[in-house]
Amino acid sequence: MNRGLYINATSLATNQKKLEVLTNNLANVNTTGFKKDMSLTETFPEKLLSKINGQKPRTRLRGENQIDYETDGQVHRASTNNGFFVIETPMGNSYVKDIRFIVDDEGYFRTFYQDGREDYKTDYENFITDGQGNRLQGEAGDIEGLLQGIIYHPPSSRIIGTMNAGLKFQKIVTDFTQGNISETGGTYDLALNGPGFFKIADQEGNIYYTRDGSFVVNEEGALSTLRGETVQGVGGAIYIEGNEVTIGTNGAVIVDGNTVGTLDVVDLENREFLRKIGDNLYQMAEGVEAGEISFEGEVLQGYLENSNVNAIEEMVEMITLLREYEAGQKAIRVQDEMLEKASNEIGRV
Repeated sequence: MNRGLYINATSLATNQKKLEVLTNNLANVNTTGFKKDMSLTETFPEKLLSKINGQKPRTRLRGENQIDYETDGQVHRASTNNGFFVIETPMGNSYVKDIRFIVDDEGYFRTFYQDGREDYKTDYENFITDGQGNRLQGEAGDIEGLLQGIIYHPPSSRIIGTMNAGLKFQKIVTDFTQGNISETGGTYDLALNGPGFFKIADQEGNIYYTRDGSFVVNEEGALSTLRGETVQGVGGAIYIEGNEVTIGTNGAVIVDGNTVGTLDVVDLENREFLRKIGDNLYQMAEGVEAGEISFEGEVLQGYLENSNVNAIEEMVEMITLLREYEAGQKAIRVQDEMLEKASNEIGRV
């Protein structure tokens, strides 16, 4: 198969998915408490290209000045001009010149990401290997020495270089950056100033999380969402029977001078596992327990949090994606014309 066609086709497919994410963000630009989605993409593993009848690549022994190494807190960076680092990915080994990684709780060297906090996460991330299929593991003090000994050196006379098979869509992540807070004056309009979530329960008792504080009192007198789910207090549902309702910054619900409950507002240590299920609700991914931690912010009565979608930025990104899509189409057209010439004209010679 023509590699140029394949690479450009993967680019078009990836851009189409990214465009769908942008479209959904723009559709919810005025949705209370909505958090925009971001698309993460990655290239297919870098494969070594060797000459026809080339020898199988081999690992050269440790040498002098093989890498440039530096560290910044937990993050380690290394690069080499004399060989390759070998990264284990779900789609096979990747051969790269530069790596950035951290040491996980078990001592493995792994790529990482951040979820908007200072913490580094390694779930579903790739492993640095020793070039022989063994995942690299070590202590903070000997990292540079270990990296010196794992540089993969294929026969230079046989290896042309590396090439990947194009771009692929990795996953969608949610940006939990807080949106602007607007005053509404509504008694049951609540906004969270700081990272955290209201806890919501449906009729079956399933727990959900939301940043949308557009609440009402249902027919039974319980505080609920506009769709009927019950807003959870520390001891369960909160029932409001009275005229004067005040909700404090700590979530205490005071009716006619008496405290009737406290909103169960929590933050999540593993919020990267939250999944959108519609109606502005989140649920933990299947098989993952919610890591609830204390909410350190404030509950604001008479306010609502706006969407954190910036319409101008999203439109600029959309225009950029459309131009990239057009460029990919032109590249495929060029490849197609080259194949046409090869099959129709070169054959006549």
